[in-house]
Amino acid sequence: MQRDTMPMLSTTQLPLFPIAPALCNEASDLALLLIACSGSKLDRNAPAIDLYRGVMYQSYRAHLRSDAAPRVLILSARHGFLQPDTEIAPYDQRMTRQRADQMMADMSSYLRPAAWPTRVGSVMLAGGAEYRRVMRAALARRYGPTLPVLHETCGGIGMQRSQLGAFLDGLKPAFRDQIGQHANGTPIFRAYGRIRAGTIATLRYRAAPALPARQARVLSVFNGPSGPTADVDVEEFVRGRVRICPRWVSVADLQPLTRGPA
Repeated sequence: MQRDTMPMLSTTQLPLFPIAPALCNEASDLALLLIACSGSKLDRNAPAIDLYRGVMYQSYRAHLRSDAAPRVLILSARHGFLQPDTEIAPYDQRMTRQRADQMMADMSSYLRPAAWPTRVGSVMLAGGAEYRRVMRAALARRYGPTLPVLHETCGGIGMQRSQLGAFLDGLKPAFRDQIGQHANGTPIFRAYGRIRAGTIATLRYRAAPALPARQARVLSVFNGPSGPTADVDVEEFVRGRVRICPRWVSVADLQPLTRGPA
């Protein structure tokens, strides 16, 4: 029986990669969603992302993808900017023009700078006009002249829901959590989309569909010359025995099987 063989990529290929930028903690194309709170809420304490039950949150949950989730900050008319997992109690307060002016005049009390990513690629402002006015002021305060590309909802609630859904649907997976770099400076990351270091994935070569699927353990991911690439250990049959072999493979050829450590 003929054995499948695959050439192993060598580190001599690394100089072929484009020279990468210096180390950074955030992927530069990270998307950020600023979303307004809603009048409809649970009747008990809950994380902010669960507490709000308005129609915009229904659209958010319907269109959210695990492989391309944006960073989310919620603008509460009472609390200011909240991370999604911040537990709060139900309340009744609306973002009037007077309240928006008050928040903008005392932005430092509501901004919570540590909750914001250091670098973002694009931003969606989802909410009514007064909420978006506060959001724009917060972005200018947080990022200054490096203000990212902005998208805003507008029109009726149906149109706003559609715009939010289109934004979420259009997001691409991003590299996350840089853990090092190759010798030529190419950054190495812990995760890209749903592919994460420590995950056991099914490897199926799109270019060779006749080859059987096999299991691979993801060690890291990076942007290779042909796109997102994973450094993996693969189960291979060598002389009738299973051996673990190192490979560089396209992320597109991997399907997560189990969740690795966080």
